[in-house]
Amino acid sequence: MNETQWIEPIVLGIAAHAQKEGAKKVLKVRLRVGELTGLKEKPFRTAFTDLTEGTPLQDAELELNFFPGGQVEVASFDIE
Repeated sequence: MNETQWIEPIVLGIAAHAQKEGAKKVLKVRLRVGELTGLKEKPFRTAFTDLTEGTPLQDAELELNFFPGGQVEVASFDIE
């Protein structure tokens, strides 16, 4: 699944940062998704939900902004 390859390192990175900061939970994740990646919103959201289960990102709100580019970028995230 292409979405998993893009999302997994993002989830691991955010979870590691949240743990380092002593956060209990990630509340919201804002990502910029390049249109040239070929990623589609619905499968991307499904993969995000699946990959965040059991992590500090579980149940985090996911905000996606598509742009003309070839990568996925973390714009920001909110922790508790």
